[in-house]
Amino acid sequence: MIRIQDNTIRDGMQQSNVRKSLIIKKEVLKQINKLNINSVEVGMCTTIEDEFNIHQFRDILSPEKELVVLTRLNEKEIKKIVKLKIHNLVVKILLPISDLHIKEKLNFSNKYYIQKIKDCLDILKKDKKGVDICFEDATRTSREKLKEYMEIISKYQVRTVTFADTVGCSTPLEYGDIFNYFVKKYSNIIFSAHCHNDLGLATANTLAAILNGAKQIETTFLGIGERAGNAPIEEIITILTKKQIESTEFTLPDVYKTSINISKILDFQISENKPIIGENIFKHESGIHQDGTKKI
Repeated sequence: MIRIQDNTIRDGMQQSNVRKSLIIKKEVLKQINKLNINSVEVGMCTTIEDEFNIHQFRDILSPEKELVVLTRLNEKEIKKIVKLKIHNLVVKILLPISDLHIKEKLNFSNKYYIQKIKDCLDILKKDKKGVDICFEDATRTSREKLKEYMEIISKYQVRTVTFADTVGCSTPLEYGDIFNYFVKKYSNIIFSAHCHNDLGLATANTLAAILNGAKQIETTFLGIGERAGNAPIEEIITILTKKQIESTEFTLPDVYKTSINISKILDFQISENKPIIGENIFKHESGIHQDGTKKI
C-alpha cells in the first residue's frame, strides 16, 4: 500500500496565482481530510502566527492522519515544534544535500554541517520523537554524498527519507535508480518521492520511484506549486489504480470531486486539456475516437 502525503497547503501554495489565506488553506484541508490521505504537510513553525496556524490545522485534521511540520536544520525551530505537544505531529527536517546548496547557499563546511545534523537529531532522540528527513536537491547530489548522509541519519530514529527532485531536473531512469539503490540498502526506512514538474516529468518520475521501491509519494492537488508545479495526485492515483501498479485507499470519483472542489476554493482555472480532470478529456473531434469512446 502506497502512503500519500499531501503537500497542497504547503508546497502547493508556493504557486503565485492561487488564493492562500489561512481561511482558504483551512477550506482546502477540509476537502483533503475527507480522503484517506496518510499525512498532510502543513508548513513551518518559525513565528507565532505559524504556531497559531498549525493548531488551526490540527483541529481540522483527523487524529489518525499525520500532521507534518517542516523545519530547517535549526535547533531553536525544532525545539519549538516539539513543544507543540500535538499527538499526531511529525517533524520533517529539510536538509539541503547538494554541494551547491551546502557550500553556496548555506556556506557550511561538510564537517560543520554533519555535526549540525547530529545536534538537531539528538534533540528529537531525547524527546523520543520519530523524524522524517527531506533531502533537498537530492537529484543534483552525487551518489557518494547521498550514501555518506544516509549512513549518518540511519543511526537515528528516522522513519522516512524523501529524495526531492527540487528543481525538476531528473528523468525517470535517473530518479528510479536512486530509489533502487537505497531501498535495498535500508529496508527499515520508508523512502518517499517528491517531484517537481519543470521538465514535465513529475508524474513519470513519481511512478519510477514507486516501481523502484518508494512506499510514500508527496503530491499536490491539481499539481499546483512553484514554477511548473508538483506531481498531481489525481494523475498518480488514476495511473496506480487503472494500471493496478499499487493499491491505494482512494476511489477515483472522490479524487476527481476533491480536485474540482479545491480548484473552486483556490479560484484556480483548470486547463481544458489537463489530464484526468480537464473538460476536454472526453471530447473528440475525430469520428473514429467518438465511436471508440461510445464503446468503452
